[in-house]
Amino acid sequence: MTRPLNIGLLGAARISPKALCQPAAVIPAARLYGISARNKQRASLFAEEHGVREVFDTYESLIESDEIDLIYNPLPINRHAEWTIRALEAGKHVLCEKPLAMNMDEATAMQAAAQKSGKRLIEAFHYRYHPAFRQCLDWVRDGLIGTVQTVDAVFNVEIRDSDDEIRQLPETGGGAMMDLGCYPLSWALHLMDQAPTSVTAEATLTKRGVDESLQARLEFGDAATAKLTTSMAQGTPFKAEMTVKGSGGSISFVNPLAPHQGGHLTMMTKGGEVNAPVSPISSYTWQLAAVTEALRTDTALPTEGEAMLTQQAQLDAIYEAAGLRGLRYR
Repeated sequence: MTRPLNIGLLGAARISPKALCQPAAVIPAARLYGISARNKQRASLFAEEHGVREVFDTYESLIESDEIDLIYNPLPINRHAEWTIRALEAGKHVLCEKPLAMNMDEATAMQAAAQKSGKRLIEAFHYRYHPAFRQCLDWVRDGLIGTVQTVDAVFNVEIRDSDDEIRQLPETGGGAMMDLGCYPLSWALHLMDQAPTSVTAEATLTKRGVDESLQARLEFGDAATAKLTTSMAQGTPFKAEMTVKGSGGSISFVNPLAPHQGGHLTMMTKGGEVNAPVSPISSYTWQLAAVTEALRTDTALPTEGEAMLTQQAQLDAIYEAAGLRGLRYR
């Protein structure tokens, strides 16, 4: 019997328990083998709580371990490129948190390292693996709502404004579009299955200079458009929704981000209303199951390769259109 996929965690990030540890606990093909953090005591406590087998002294010793197959990289965005490339060069596959990189230069270097090493680099857009989002894609690709005309996508949630909140700091890749808006962008790109021909954007900045809120409009060659809205402003209530309108119907998706948390998916056509079932299994669990299977069978995933570079290119284009390109190149 083939042994489980041994996973090493870079850091003890807040996202890791729900994004990786809880899924690994119910997927026999995955095993939490190692962790390293800047604070070894914190890493030890994390390992004890989540059943990680071994605590490594340094990131270097973790990625160089012969026992590790896959590195999970949830570090701040400005550290994605360095440690992802080093892990790939050490012969490890990498599941890297979104967004992949600070800018397209970094993303290109990361993908080049993956190609050179022969290892897989996968961007952790977990929503893409949930059956509800796959159902939404199938409806669109099967032409059940006709030709797509507009996508209206929003993801808002308050992110506290403080000196130790990395999502508020330009040097660590902060900003609403980077942390939140990358999801609506990804939803739209996967639905359209093509890059836009033009991008316009407008942002409101925080006192630190990152985008507190941002609106972008993407135009596609077939006259379709996507409107993306995101905000992390104080007092902003959670909202994650997408509406897709076509020539023959429409789709309403409440919480495409994490459908297992109260998501609702409805299609309206001349034939009436269709409500899709929504699996209560977390999108993170679906993601890890897909990753372990893809690595075992050497099959492609929808959040790796060219899809990652298209995503990053459009993220850069949005910031450039909003006059904020310099934030990603400091």
